[in-house]
Amino acid sequence: MLSTRLSGLLVSLCLLVLSPAPFADTISDSATGVDSNAVDSAEQIHTAASVEEPLYPMSPERYEKLIAYSHFNHIWRFVSFFVGIATLSILLFSGLSARFRNLASRVKVRFFAVWAFFILVIVADYVLGFPVHVYRGFFVEQQYGFLNQTFLQWWGEDLLGLLVSLILGIVPVWFFYWLVNKIRKWWLVFTIGAIPFAILMIVIVPVLISPLFNDFVPLEDKALEVEILTLANRAGIEGSDVFQVNASKQSTKLNAYVTGLFGTKRIVLYDTLIKNFTYDEIRFVMAHEMGHYVKHHIWWGLLVAILFIMGSLWLVSRTIHRVIARFQWTFRFNRLGDIASLPLVLIFLSVIMFVFQPITNGISRAMERQVDRYGMEMSGVTGETAATTFDKLSVFNLSDPDPHPIIEFWFYDHPSLKKRMDSVRGYSRE
Repeated sequence: MLSTRLSGLLVSLCLLVLSPAPFADTISDSATGVDSNAVDSAEQIHTAASVEEPLYPMSPERYEKLIAYSHFNHIWRFVSFFVGIATLSILLFSGLSARFRNLASRVKVRFFAVWAFFILVIVADYVLGFPVHVYRGFFVEQQYGFLNQTFLQWWGEDLLGLLVSLILGIVPVWFFYWLVNKIRKWWLVFTIGAIPFAILMIVIVPVLISPLFNDFVPLEDKALEVEILTLANRAGIEGSDVFQVNASKQSTKLNAYVTGLFGTKRIVLYDTLIKNFTYDEIRFVMAHEMGHYVKHHIWWGLLVAILFIMGSLWLVSRTIHRVIARFQWTFRFNRLGDIASLPLVLIFLSVIMFVFQPITNGISRAMERQVDRYGMEMSGVTGETAATTFDKLSVFNLSDPDPHPIIEFWFYDHPSLKKRMDSVRGYSRE
């Protein structure tokens, strides 16, 4: 939800790189459909696996859990949106945002004054939304058997993520308000400035941010490493390092990705993925992920993201002034250039991203269909092997393989698992 990702929303405006996208549809922890780790730009797969006994094939009890968890997540997508809007509205209508501005104005250097305000807003938002955030992020995940952390361990990493957001978020926030107060077409200049920022994040996240949460070590299974590097060489991805990460430290969820630009290219597998998938299944997964890289989906996604940023901020510039004029005495600010307007800006961006996410998700689904096919071609696995991989994703992650068409259209950045299974089986018969 928004409560722990205020900064993440503005950062994500610069990091909304639709591809590489998750291998399997993920549950967002924000009202906008942006992944809860807003600074993670890597393509990922997310599943969950038992650490004690095999979960596949699925038992009747596991199926009941799948239905319950999927139903909960479908509802939560709407609940988190409205809870996030409510939290930001409290900051506005209570006058807290204006009070924080007054406190921050005591700092003489403008940049640090904005940063002080930013910190106050984020901490207040975090506190207001903490009960709901803990319920969704800790108790629900624990209830369905995903978490391997105590509450204090989970909370410690959550606070670390918040600190990272505080550090990274100040750049777009300060730049935003500097432009609003200086340039008429601030939305256009901000969009241009978002390009190098997003590229920088893609470069530094895998080498500087991700290691704050997990240990990345050379792949221990050397036979598997040879297979992956052979696949990478065939795909034309040369000079990459292969790592495994101790994801089981946090949860039973699986992850694998190919990420980075320039000299930071890396192939990463979670230890939970290695434990629960066969060589053939891993080869298909990695070929899929390499497909994003080979087909330049990072750059295509960046283009879409930049266009989305520009359109979103243009809409804000055309609509937000009327709301400010209507509630200026309640909000205690009368112009967009006042930093106290930040919660209102975030509300507008949240609504815009929520309403238009079917478009961005539709583009992502098209990319996923493309690299599913590429994964079949490069890995050489059978259609049944690829279909089993998707079936496992459903079972391990308690993911609904056949959601309602409206849910898939609005929220899924991947085709449904059933459609993907039918597609790879059909491909094997071509």
